[in-house]
Amino acid sequence: MTDLPSAVRCLSLDTAAVRVTEALAARGVVAILLKGAGLARRLGQERHRLYTDVDLLVAPASFDLAQTTLTDLGCHSALPEGRPDHRSHWYERPWRMPGPLSLTIDLHRGFHGVADPEALWAGLSTSAQRIGLADGLVAVPDEAGAALLVALHAAAPGRSDRPGADLRRALAVFPVATWRSAADLATRTGALPSFALGLRLTPAGAALATTLALPRQGTPALWLRAHRSSPAALTIAQLAELPGVVDRLRHLGPRLFPTPASMRHASPLARRGPVGLLLAHLARLARNTGRLPAALNEVRAARRDDHG
Repeated sequence: MTDLPSAVRCLSLDTAAVRVTEALAARGVVAILLKGAGLARRLGQERHRLYTDVDLLVAPASFDLAQTTLTDLGCHSALPEGRPDHRSHWYERPWRMPGPLSLTIDLHRGFHGVADPEALWAGLSTSAQRIGLADGLVAVPDEAGAALLVALHAAAPGRSDRPGADLRRALAVFPVATWRSAADLATRTGALPSFALGLRLTPAGAALATTLALPRQGTPALWLRAHRSSPAALTIAQLAELPGVVDRLRHLGPRLFPTPASMRHASPLARRGPVGLLLAHLARLARNTGRLPAALNEVRAARRDDHG
């Protein structure tokens, strides 16, 4: 059983999901609840699985209108000065709901590892199912869509242990036929490398990947993200995989020289005027330089292991 504060927070998130979904629908924007209560029900963990935000997927063409709707609801961007920066994934943007609990809405127009967000939207929206939630209704992915998202999230777990736990649970409760349909959806959305890598992070998933004859198409960058390697190692691996000098400069520039807004968002020192900002940049450069040898070793290990 969950403790009372956590249960109250999850209930608040469910209410927020319904409220935002209804506000979007009023403007003609369909939204799908990617995880949260919907995934908890798929995994049979309604009373045990905790979640910390609301992940809503909208069609890529509706993303801007959805952001305007969130603004009109009183939400504000969680990114520095309301602008995206290099640390945020292109396919999602976090928004803070007004109120005392500091609830977060992660607005998605895609998902990690998905090369074709339009195909993802088409696949998930066509088969989505509506469930009752907090005195309202929300759309959630069907079982195959949930399986796909669980594996993709495991391939990019961030700092949380939850994606790995969700994957292990999903492997225990979803039949092979569901995973086969998820693999087909992964193929149609250009997500097969991340899907296969996510599955192979556990023994049961690796056996399933063999059963499904999934190819080994990973890259060092995908391997590093899945294994929670350092940001410096991930940056180097991504840099090596870009095709040209211009693309590499665009990738490296904001990482070497973040915007003043980003620096002030992340560093108290950077908020102390121009001198503090300069010192924060120098300190950051020194830290990154010191981490370079270890990061290069991580990249070498990834190149050895990502096809192993």
